[in-house]
Amino acid sequence: MQLFSVKRMYSQSTLKRVVALAIMIIITVSSVVTVSAATYNAYIDYDGKIKTVQLLFSGKTDEILASAGIQVGTNDLVERSTEKTPSGEIYIAVKSAYVLNVAFDHQVKTVTVHYGDIVAQAVAKAGVTLRDDDVVTPSLGTKVSAETGDIQVGRKFHVNITADGKTAAAVVTEGSVESALSQAGVTLGSEDTVSVDKTAEVTEAMKISVARVTYQEVTTTEAVAFKSTTQKCDTLYKGNKQLQTAGKNGSQTVLTRQKLVDGKVAGSEVVSKTVVTQPVDQVTLVGTKRKPSAYAIVDADGTLTDQNGNVVNFTRKISGKCTAYTGGGTTSTGRAAAYGLVAVNPSVIPYGTRLYICSPNGKTVYGYAIAADTGGFASQGRIIADLYYDTYGQCSSFGVRNMNIYIL
Repeated sequence: MQLFSVKRMYSQSTLKRVVALAIMIIITVSSVVTVSAATYNAYIDYDGKIKTVQLLFSGKTDEILASAGIQVGTNDLVERSTEKTPSGEIYIAVKSAYVLNVAFDHQVKTVTVHYGDIVAQAVAKAGVTLRDDDVVTPSLGTKVSAETGDIQVGRKFHVNITADGKTAAAVVTEGSVESALSQAGVTLGSEDTVSVDKTAEVTEAMKISVARVTYQEVTTTEAVAFKSTTQKCDTLYKGNKQLQTAGKNGSQTVLTRQKLVDGKVAGSEVVSKTVVTQPVDQVTLVGTKRKPSAYAIVDADGTLTDQNGNVVNFTRKISGKCTAYTGGGTTSTGRAAAYGLVAVNPSVIPYGTRLYICSPNGKTVYGYAIAADTGGFASQGRIIADLYYDTYGQCSSFGVRNMNIYIL
């Protein structure tokens, strides 16, 4: 009875060990299966280079990239496949961002592009509309990178250039008009003129004209005019003249420098004159002998001789039309109208001024007068004086005449 109890106890202990061992094997196998099921590969395309990361549990993109040692910039582009492949793989693409400057039309725009993009995409992002002849550096198909640097868009323009009698079309790069002419093979002389400002920016369909400036020297012969002189002669009456020596022109050669614009004379200047034949002065005798008459005579020395032969000094002479009036009444200065009191423009000839009035040839003499009256025509400047006569017949006989008024 006791022996059976011992064997029974031994059998139960063995069974427990077997069961425990089986449980451990099951747990171990289960863990291995679970770990195997949670492990998968992540493939990362980082700027064209493939990196593989084996993951156990986490599937977050940032943790996957961190496991691969990839630090993503703010503007970098990260793309991940939406689902795992049937074999349990994940694909992630990382494209680095590049900040580039695009220079065009005298302005610069900054754009952000990514690995794999080409220059054409950067230009498009900058809002540049390219024309057929435009030149882009680097070329449009160049892939961008951290070493790309600035992108330059060089414009081309179609222009028409007229020079040396010909008009031709040309395709030039952007820049000044002077640069466009140089590209078209047009060399400017130091004084050539251009129809537009040489420093102006060239534009599409611009018309540019070049005027060639040259110089030439021309020698001509021209006359040298003789001088006229006068000599006093006491055997001739005053107012009479007599030719003593006839004048004769001389001659001289003239060297002229002419400015030509496109072959046509546009200006000239005299460089020198050389006298070949001296001119002969003309001498005229002027009479100083007084006439025995009642005419008034104006002397050459600034005096006049009145109708009575008296020499009178004057300070100023005014020439112009005079009219006549009559009818009595009172003058503007309050004096009774009378012969010798004349109407004037007081702003030209002040009231009270003593005058002597006669025709330019001295044959019509009004005589001495005083500025004492005024009138509409005189004030308006239509006449220089209105002369008072005693009768209407005298006024009619005088009419309107050119007279000299001498201020005494």
